[in-house]
Amino acid sequence: MMKVMVIKKCWFSSTCFLEQREVKIPEMKDNEVMIKVCAVGVNWGDITDVVDGHCPGLECSGIIEAVGRNVNCWKVGERVCAILVGGGYAEKVAVPANFLLPVPGDIDLADAAGLLYASCSIWSALFEICDLNTLKDKKILIREGTSRIGALAIQYAKYMGLTVIASTGSGDMFSMCRDYGADICLDHTSKDFVQEVFLRTGYSGVDFILDFGASDLQRNICCLCKKGKVVIVDLHGMERSRIDIAMLQRMHAEIKVFDLRSRDLDYKAYVIAKVRAHLWPAILKKEVIPAVWGRFAVIDAQKALDLLKEDDSIGKIILCMNFEKTSGHLKMEKTSGHFKIN
Repeated sequence: MMKVMVIKKCWFSSTCFLEQREVKIPEMKDNEVMIKVCAVGVNWGDITDVVDGHCPGLECSGIIEAVGRNVNCWKVGERVCAILVGGGYAEKVAVPANFLLPVPGDIDLADAAGLLYASCSIWSALFEICDLNTLKDKKILIREGTSRIGALAIQYAKYMGLTVIASTGSGDMFSMCRDYGADICLDHTSKDFVQEVFLRTGYSGVDFILDFGASDLQRNICCLCKKGKVVIVDLHGMERSRIDIAMLQRMHAEIKVFDLRSRDLDYKAYVIAKVRAHLWPAILKKEVIPAVWGRFAVIDAQKALDLLKEDDSIGKIILCMNFEKTSGHLKMEKTSGHFKIN
């Protein structure tokens, strides 16, 4: 048996909460490995998958405890992170062998829990549609540069050779974006935001925009150069946005809305392989580092999900596989870059 956190729906209302249960350890198939989970990355899908009895968790990190008979690429004891189809808020998970990537020994294993899902989202949303050989001549605007995906996207974009403009809702966050590698930082709440983008790009506009939600889609389009692309990751309920279609046509611009969670297993395995080939070397060389905002014990997962809903976290929220009740959580201090108990 093992401990898990599962969704419990109240029979008398539409509210849900998480509760601890003991369930059987999952059976491992011949093409899978068994991971003893160290930590889980918290994602928006953990909130939207509200099925009674469902164990959330779309990514994890941990140690390989066993390998299936058909698995030759992994060994017991290796440190890994993995994409899951759910079930990560648990002490152990069985995962297809091609859904894993290695975690170097000099990277905190708990922090690595928040790397793979965001890395796959960034690759699929952005680099899959690019000519990788021409990126050094391109400019990208990353909205919400200190967000769960934005902080990692800045680092990957710089690693791939792009000129990075990061925007936030406050000038207080500019220093953090610069620490992640942003070349230019802007406040997207300013009424002169579009003009500032054109001024900072020599009046050419940007080639790509990576955004999280569609609430400001028209201004995004206005920031593009000809044949530019807006890529939206995770709508977060912002499904409606008015745009000037004629302007989009005149600019030969494109809008792409991306969601990794809804894709099939073959596509996810394909993306993980691409991330391993093109982005993971940056992780192995520590040119890209995890952007972690805070840690909770998994028993306090509900607090972490409530914090995620507030949408003001800077970097990823991590759940450590600790089923003992804690009185607080570890939160990244904006100024020091270190964790402290709150």
